[in-house]
Amino acid sequence: MKIDGLLPQQFFQIQSRTALEGLSVGDLIQGRVTALDNGLLLVTLLDGSSFSANIPEGYDVPPGTLLTLQIGEWAGDQITARIVRMDTPERSNNQISQITRQLQALNIKPSEVLVSSVLDLLDENPGLGIDKASFLAANGMESDPAMLETVAKLANREFDLNQNLQALSRILEDTLSGADRVSQESLLRPLLLEQEAEQAVREMAGRLIELHNETSKEGIPLGQEAKLFLARQLHDALSGSITGHEPLDEGRVFDTLQSVFSNLSQGKNPLSGGLNIEDNPIREVLGDFIEVIQRVVAKTGELFKQESPDIKKIINNFFEKAYVRAEDGDIRSIDLKEKAEVLKKVLSLAADTAMLTDEKGGQAIRPLAQELTDALRFFSQVNTYHVFMHVPLIINEHHTAGELYIMKRRPRKGRIDPNQFTLFISLNTQNLGLIETFLNASSRYVTIHFRVENSQLADFVRAQRKDLYEALEKKGYKLAEMKCRVFEDEPINLLNAGEATESVLGMNARVDLRV
Repeated sequence: MKIDGLLPQQFFQIQSRTALEGLSVGDLIQGRVTALDNGLLLVTLLDGSSFSANIPEGYDVPPGTLLTLQIGEWAGDQITARIVRMDTPERSNNQISQITRQLQALNIKPSEVLVSSVLDLLDENPGLGIDKASFLAANGMESDPAMLETVAKLANREFDLNQNLQALSRILEDTLSGADRVSQESLLRPLLLEQEAEQAVREMAGRLIELHNETSKEGIPLGQEAKLFLARQLHDALSGSITGHEPLDEGRVFDTLQSVFSNLSQGKNPLSGGLNIEDNPIREVLGDFIEVIQRVVAKTGELFKQESPDIKKIINNFFEKAYVRAEDGDIRSIDLKEKAEVLKKVLSLAADTAMLTDEKGGQAIRPLAQELTDALRFFSQVNTYHVFMHVPLIINEHHTAGELYIMKRRPRKGRIDPNQFTLFISLNTQNLGLIETFLNASSRYVTIHFRVENSQLADFVRAQRKDLYEALEKKGYKLAEMKCRVFEDEPINLLNAGEATESVLGMNARVDLRV
């Protein structure tokens, strides 16, 4: 709309003038409002340069508005400009429909309040995109600038957890290698004790589950999920004894175990039926566990009696706990809660190390730690999925740029039905480039559509049909359809995969898991 009859006090006062150099009174310029903060507008011109200006009192100029300004007379040492035309962004029915579909793909009811929240977020951040804005609003993150930055990095493939951890590992290694012996031991020995003890706790949990399965009359043996759950319960209960803050005597630890067993029936968990084990076998397992912990305590103590403790090895072993290992096509079981706890310990070590070093060293540590903190907070706050986590990979003993995102949508039941599910996989490979896989299983008949970077790769993938058929058959599935085509548009990101998968497969199928 055109604004006529402007009064002198309705002129903009330009704060930063670099973008306007060379302009004269009466010249016209066009720019879009890209930010609004504390009474100041940030206006980006069509050539990409920008300037800030005071907002005239009583004016509502939302982000995204296209302004046509006329340069006015100087007011003291500041340039002025008046609004000739102001075109506010329209909220089209098409935009609202897109937002509705994105929210429905997240299994969220697209209420008027929620749609309005997405629209407001887009007005404030015109370049954000509907997929990211809908995700933020659906998870209650729309007012958090750090989460907005994190979701943009994840969607644009700009967040690399592996790279972040490796850089932080090198900095901590250099810093702690130069620290005195007391500081090295006070920071690293508790981590080593807990790391070694975690394995001992897992082994004890495994033996206890085996004992239960041997004597249980229910006929349904407890599996890996129960073992991981019990290991977490035992670790939390025994952490004081493991780290030396409480006595490591058999009687005390036995009472702790019995307390854990008695609490298993509370709440929904894989061991809600309790454990059926006699006291004598428990004491035998417990005796072996205490011997292992005693050896761990002695071993870690000896490390710091050496003239030069191997700080690099200690740091690397600690950081590798954050990774998932895959060897010869097999992947080790993943306990995502354990991975999240390791990342928290990494951040704690980084904070403690930053206090030891000088300002320069602290400045190197803090940005990496902050990015990791924001990512961890982001994953923990997502509530539109049963699981939303990101872990780096070690394949055949080699660190890779591999990143595993696990985004399991929230169904009525906790587990994915192996007979009926939809899967999206995006693999950025070294030799074959980016490969996107859209997979649907229905009554164990599988439909797979691949997207690759060029026609030669498409021919290669199609030639593997027989191998794929046989591999699926070994897992109990039949290959019903396989297609492969070349990318015709932008790669799918983590946030818009739901709508894209539905379109590619040609069926109304919500994505259960994204990798």
